Amino acid sequence: MNQINRPNRFKILSFFLLANYILSLCIAYPYLYYGPTTEDLWAWLYAHIAFLSTFAILMIVLGLLLYPFTRFIKSRIQLFTIPPTILFIFQVLLLIDVHIYEIFRYHINGLVINTITTEGAGDSVHLGRKTITLLILILIGLLILEWGGLWGLCQYFSRHSKRVSQHRLVRRGPVVLFLLVFMVVMTDKFIFAYANFYDMTNIIRYQKLFPLYLPLFADETIEKYLGWKKEKSTIEYRAKSSLLNYPLKEFRMEENLKPMNMVWIAIDSWRFDMMNEDLTPHIKKFSESSLVFENHYSGGNATRFGIYSMFYGIYGTYWHQILAERRSPVLIDELQKMDYDFKIYSSTQLSYPEFRRTAFVNLPPDAIEDRLPGNGGDDRDPLIAKRFTEFIKNHDRKRPFFSFMFLDAPHAPYRYPKEFARFQPAVDEINYFEVKKAHAQVDKNHPLFNRYRNAVFFSDSVVNEIVNALREEKLLDSTVVIITGDHGEEFYEAGYYGHTSAFSEYQVKVPLILYIPGEKPGRVTRLTSHLDIVPTMLSLMGSQMDPSLYSHGQSLLGETGDRYVISSGWDTFAIIDPGATLVLSTEIYNARTAEVHVEQYQLAKEPRPILMTRGQELLEVTKKLSNFLK
Repeated sequence: MNQINRPNRFKILSFFLLANYILSLCIAYPYLYYGPTTEDLWAWLYAHIAFLSTFAILMIVLGLLLYPFTRFIKSRIQLFTIPPTILFIFQVLLLIDVHIYEIFRYHINGLVINTITTEGAGDSVHLGRKTITLLILILIGLLILEWGGLWGLCQYFSRHSKRVSQHRLVRRGPVVLFLLVFMVVMTDKFIFAYANFYDMTNIIRYQKLFPLYLPLFADETIEKYLGWKKEKSTIEYRAKSSLLNYPLKEFRMEENLKPMNMVWIAIDSWRFDMMNEDLTPHIKKFSESSLVFENHYSGGNATRFGIYSMFYGIYGTYWHQILAERRSPVLIDELQKMDYDFKIYSSTQLSYPEFRRTAFVNLPPDAIEDRLPGNGGDDRDPLIAKRFTEFIKNHDRKRPFFSFMFLDAPHAPYRYPKEFARFQPAVDEINYFEVKKAHAQVDKNHPLFNRYRNAVFFSDSVVNEIVNALREEKLLDSTVVIITGDHGEEFYEAGYYGHTSAFSEYQVKVPLILYIPGEKPGRVTRLTSHLDIVPTMLSLMGSQMDPSLYSHGQSLLGETGDRYVISSGWDTFAIIDPGATLVLSTEIYNARTAEVHVEQYQLAKEPRPILMTRGQELLEVTKKLSNFLK
């Protein structure tokens, strides 16, 4: 091959990649079989276009990586080892991912890798001799195909260099192939962008079917440059089939269920140690007549997963598929069947995160108020209390009601009226260029931290107005009240700032106050989670249905707590138990990443012994990551 000129090396690489592209399509074709069944011709066509596009993009990326080795390196050994080795590894990973998806309905991720590699997990994971023998034979076959294919191409070009170079297919083939691939990729992305814009769930539900698929979200661009207007919640194209199996069994409410009013108040970025007599005197007073859960965790380190986990009670790893299929939560569906009156208030628009397309997708538009006047939580949060008060005053007492209120003031930049500037000194605004420097040493009286505390202090007054409205309307005797945070907020206590960046207790541990009329108040120290809220609400109404059929949580009123909780991020999640926090990736590109954190969220110096004792946890979570998928 070292005697082949550089242009022919490029052509050899192009044909070698084309052969591997065809091979990858053959290996990956079962994905289409495992996808949702459909009689919709357009959905079927899109699935196949996305299938061709996904693996074409992956092969182009590999081609860009391999191009320098075939174009510039003269070493015969490198030329014959590096390209086939990389493509062999790619095909093997693809083959494994296909079978992982066949079993669990998700792709290779950090949990899969660590379950397989952790000592002790082998007690429950048995491959068997036949599986190992077949795997070895397949690997040998792929080796022969890769090295033999490259060697054959090199020999052919070496012997017929002049004739091959003049052949029209060889001269124009790479350019024509690139144009075809470009057209397929653009078609795939434009179809997805269009389908997402118009909520065509029969198409967008496929976005998690193929590994490393890159969806194109262009709603704002389409509205700005094409002038199309997006409806708040059209959902015209309901999928007749689904990748979800949520709930596992059709939910049937018992006839003797007792409806009760429900008020959920979520305070943005309200972390676990921000509830006391100085910061939240009114909430603290109200908590004395409630159940207070002192070891409670949000289902995520961001609003998207924190609020989602409250309404669905299942892991945040299902978020993408829930969103793709516009699936409403079981709790909301059942309350609608019971003729509940809904009122949702939010200081931030619920189109991002996409709660209008998930938790509230089936609610009528007039049930949601998330475009309140004002510049931020300091203006809008008091309006929420005011409008809620008007709602319950005019509400038909013959109907039970459900109200969710999302207060935004404690979210950065931490807004509050001047009269609530209780903690001083406090900065007037956040300078993000100075945040890291200012918090190199954690200072509980730092001006930025005081600004956050003032915002929490302000939120306490808003919550007090809401509770007082319930009290004045004599509704506390018939209303369950939840006060909690969507996630926490860190100020470098564990080395991070804000949220979404880690799963330290400052980012995911939040207060939870549960007021139940007639229930004896108390403090609960066992491990609990946002995933437990939905089972609690349904059990309070008298439902006897097994929570595992619709949730990963359990009733907060039970006597036993969770052994561990799950908290999710965009592409990672954490398994949190009293001794450690395991952070794992849900994406194949970062699947080998596994962090083990111990006290104060410090990385464990010896993570292996900790992982060895958690083999059962890893296996349980592996199953739960897919038990609501078909």
